[in-house]
This record gives sequence, structure tokens and C-alpha cells, in this order.
Amino acid sequence: MMRFFQIVLISLFFASCGGSQSEPKQKKQPTNKIDNKAQPKKKEPKEKTYPKLNNKNAADFLLEYGKKNNETRAVIKTRLGDIQVKLYENTPVHRANFVYLTKRDYYDMTEFYRVAEGFICQAGNSDSWDTQKLRAKIGHYTLMPEYVKSNIHKYGSISAARQYKKNPDERSSGYEFFISTGRVYSKAELKAIEKEEGITFTEKQLEAYSTVGGNPYLDGDHTVFGEVISGMDVVDVIDTLEVDRKEWPKDIVPIDVDIVNE
Repeated sequence: MMRFFQIVLISLFFASCGGSQSEPKQKKQPTNKIDNKAQPKKKEPKEKTYPKLNNKNAADFLLEYGKKNNETRAVIKTRLGDIQVKLYENTPVHRANFVYLTKRDYYDMTEFYRVAEGFICQAGNSDSWDTQKLRAKIGHYTLMPEYVKSNIHKYGSISAARQYKKNPDERSSGYEFFISTGRVYSKAELKAIEKEEGITFTEKQLEAYSTVGGNPYLDGDHTVFGEVISGMDVVDVIDTLEVDRKEWPKDIVPIDVDIVNE
């Protein structure tokens, strides 16, 4: 009987010891904290902003713009071929204006919209609504003329178009330009023009108009700000295109203009 009580006591002892033991606690693993806050996005480069041009601010803006954008070469691309042009440094506002509009991709939305055979091929506008919207975004402005005696309307010259009515200062269009084709004049014809207009042509004018030709009547009426240096064969083709009653080519000639880095 005593042995029975010993066995019971031993059993109770081990039972109590077993019950007091606990399972080893699982250590908490370090966790990487995740910040649920939205991470800041990389800022997209802002589109460069320009002032909206008007007659009061255009010249000052363009002169300043021209100091940092002093290119003098451009190419006018058409479906008929390329026209390489040189911009004159002695017409700084008009030169900078052409560069500015080219870099704003304005001219890429325009075309040769007026062709008067044997006279001029005019570009820088279109009847597209997108063209007019971009024009409104850039600004409505004209430029004071930059007449330079040595810049003449010889064959291949590039000049600013302008309104003749209600334009006493002969301000140039900010957007539209033309390339002179014209014709060759005899020395006698040039003398007659001098007498008729009350002017005197320089030797340079007499030489140019009697050899390569051009539009002597336009000298002193439009700002000549450049010339074609390659591709007048393309201009000659454009000059002969069939046009409608408004002198708009029936088969349109869109243009794409790029600045050429020298």
C-alpha cells in the first residue's frame, strides 16, 4: 500500500513539472517599415514659357532672344525639294523673328499659300485652324521695318510681307514672308524705273537686276532679311504651279522649316 502511494506521488510530481513548462516563445522578426505615404514623383521638365507678343514688346523680346539664338542658316523643306536659306545679321529683329518662329514649330504648320508667277512665292500661313490657334498663342504683332540699302529684292531674296492699307509705318507681318522670283531687267528699263519712282539705283542693284533679275519696284517697301543660297530650282517649280483665283496653289505645298547649326 505504501508503494502505491509512492508511485502516485511520483506521478503527480512529474505531471506538475510538465505542466509548468511552456513552449519557447517565437522571436519577433524585424520587419521593414513600409511608408504608405505616396512618394513624390519626379517633376517633368516644364515647357518653356514665352511672353505673348504684341507691337509693344515684340522688338525688345526678339533682340534679346537673338543674342542667345544667333543662327543665320535654315532649310525650308517641301515635297518638291529643300530650299537652303541665309538670314542677314544686319536685320537683327527680323532674323531673330524667323529663328524664333522656326523653333516654336510655327512654320511647320504653314505652306506656300500665294504664288504669283514671275513675281513672288509667299509662305508662312495656311487655312488650318491649328495654324491660327498657334498664331494666337504666340501673339498678334507686326515689326518695324529694317530697311538696309544693300539688301535688295534680287532673285532669291527673302522678304517680310506687309499690309499696304492702314499701315503708315510700313510694319512687317510677324509671320509671313516671300521669296522673290521676278525677272531680268535691261539697263534701259531700270533707268526708266529710276525716273518714274524718283530714285537712284546703286551699282549693286543695277548689276543684280540686269543679270539675275528680281523685283526692283519692291526695294524700300519691304524688309529683305535673307536670301536663298541653294534650292532656287525648287522655288522655280513652285513659281509655275497652277493656282486658283486667289493665287493659292491648287496642289498645296506645305513647308517644314529647321534651323541649321553651322
